[in-house]
Amino acid sequence: MTDAIHSLSIAVLALSALLVLVRTWRGPTIFDRVLAIDTLTLVVVATLLVHHELHIDAAFGLALFAFVTTALFGYFLGKGEFPHE
Repeated sequence: MTDAIHSLSIAVLALSALLVLVRTWRGPTIFDRVLAIDTLTLVVVATLLVHHELHIDAAFGLALFAFVTTALFGYFLGKGEFPHE
């Protein structure tokens, strides 16, 4: 039973990663693309945590990196460094 739930969770995470990649490719603005990449990082972190419990350090490091890059994007957006569409 747990193997079926594990396989189903990996399939759902793979489907969500595919949909996020489509949003990254088709995103009309840079804001959509940044949020899609941040969501993709969250999906990768979830996959690492579901698949192997030994990769907790890598998952936390990746989540921290995604948070910092999104915060920097917001900072530069507030300063007007990115073009407004």
